[in-house]
Amino acid sequence: MRKSIFLCFASIAFLVFSPINPVANTARSSAQNKLSLDRLAASNFVRLALKCVNKEFPNKPDHVINDANDLKSPKIQHPAFYGCYDWHSSVHGHWMLVRLLRTFPDLTEAAEIRRALDSNLTADNVRVETAYLAQPNRQSFERTYGWAWL
Repeated sequence: MRKSIFLCFASIAFLVFSPINPVANTARSSAQNKLSLDRLAASNFVRLALKCVNKEFPNKPDHVINDANDLKSPKIQHPAFYGCYDWHSSVHGHWMLVRLLRTFPDLTEAAEIRRALDSNLTADNVRVETAYLAQPNRQSFERTYGWAWL
């Protein structure tokens, strides 16, 4: 399941936000060489992300346990990014919501996106996330995955 969610988000990001290889399509105009995203597709991606950003379980924590105090539920450990099966998929899901809201500010799901972002990305939640990354043995936590989206 985790791999499916990650592959889905990664594929979406690649297909939606990456330009088509211009070398492979030299006969096409530059306008045809870019993928476009319409409101219907954006709404589908929004629903996908909203379905998981607040879903705590199942969850795959991937972190160094420094002591017994580190054994916490995902929502306590990562109050901003606990959903979507793992931390970096949650970060990506939040990024996608922001990107889609900026691209299509009048989406029918705009209010729901804002509620999810306002609920999860509070100053207190971000402080907990920042404190987590400052702990011993965590300076590189999810660096190659989640940090890229932050």
